[in-house]
Amino acid sequence: MKKRYEVLDSLPAYGEMAIPIVEEGEIFASEGYVVKFYKDDGSTWIANFPQGLSSLSFVKDIPNSNTILVVAGGDGFLMNPNYSTPIQKFNYFADEMIERDDGRLVLASLTDIMLLDKNAEIEWETGRISWDGIKDLKLDGNILTGYAYDVGMYDENNDDNAWVKFTINIDTKEIEGGCTNFEIVPEKKSWSRYIWIGGFILLLYYQLSR
Repeated sequence: MKKRYEVLDSLPAYGEMAIPIVEEGEIFASEGYVVKFYKDDGSTWIANFPQGLSSLSFVKDIPNSNTILVVAGGDGFLMNPNYSTPIQKFNYFADEMIERDDGRLVLASLTDIMLLDKNAEIEWETGRISWDGIKDLKLDGNILTGYAYDVGMYDENNDDNAWVKFTINIDTKEIEGGCTNFEIVPEKKSWSRYIWIGGFILLLYYQLSR
């Protein structure tokens, strides 16, 4: 396959200027994830992608297409190497990626799972299955397993209790396990304690005023 991109260690010190891949009117002057693209006519240009909040950055050339997927700090950009405007962008904060044999990608953020099809377009999202963290992802055929963080199961003496297993069939889109309750329930207060304190204060006041 003809070379269509190259990940650079940093912005070039001289020569052609990098183009920031941002929304119209947005300013980005820092060094991000730097990628050189090779156009069909043999010329090149350099893209500077703002990085998201995670440490996951990679480039995937999509076979039999004119598109390249760039993930910069968890945020995704679907690019045509001939143009500096993204075909599609998704702010996802992906922390982990698993590639299937059929070219589909499984991306995991802190709260949910996203499936990209072989063209790197969004095929499916699970919705929220974790409070704050997903770990130990494994893909066996079409079955994805892992652990989601459930704050409702937190035990200060054993943090492992807060990790609950989930299983996802990425073909049928069936989900088992994970977190299901995301409502924050306020702690119930014991009013008897306040009644006792109030009574004690009244008794003390009565004794002092005699």
